[in-house]
Amino acid sequence: MSYSVVPKYFTQETLEYINSLIEAFEPKLTAYAKQLLWWNQKVNLLSRNTDLSTVEKHIVHSLLIASVGSFAREKVLVDIGSGGGLPGIPLAICFPEKKFLLLDRVSRKCAAMNDMAGKLGLKNVEVVNDDLKMFHVKHDSFGWMSKHAVKLDDFYKATAHQPKAKAYFLKGDDFREELDELTNDVKVHEYPIDEYLTDPFYSGKRVLMLELPS
Repeated sequence: MSYSVVPKYFTQETLEYINSLIEAFEPKLTAYAKQLLWWNQKVNLLSRNTDLSTVEKHIVHSLLIASVGSFAREKVLVDIGSGGGLPGIPLAICFPEKKFLLLDRVSRKCAAMNDMAGKLGLKNVEVVNDDLKMFHVKHDSFGWMSKHAVKLDDFYKATAHQPKAKAYFLKGDDFREELDELTNDVKVHEYPIDEYLTDPFYSGKRVLMLELPS
């Protein structure tokens, strides 16, 4: 096993781009935030004491994936362990031309995501109640993504039967410990968030874009 980490950096233009998405889709993003809070009282989707301000930070965190690597060229994205729809639903709101598959093995979480996607009128979202190991992508071209839902080695072992695809992961700064456990060769593009967003919520957080050798 070997891996390489390529340092990447967000720019002021990146933050302006994310802000432009939030401004353009503010009504639906706000509606989603409120629905997520409501569902969080019924199903364990986030910490129980999560408030609207924190949900808004989760949404910004999710949208940062859109500024990384080849995301713009992805037509289909599979959100692993989507739970309450993060990062999939905010991205689906802002990119209606892309298809998002929200994958989770917990049926109650899938019910919550189905309800929220339906109320938001998201025609580009499909909720899939399945385990990653059993799931099979039915698209020739796609990308993976996840927000703290799966360890890197578990991800690559569970998707060994799938076509090679880029993966966009939201991780903490301990991701290198996960890299040390990998049995796959992988190239990692690392984007530190806390160098640009100084709120303590983003401390140590990274956006990673991972690709296997061809």
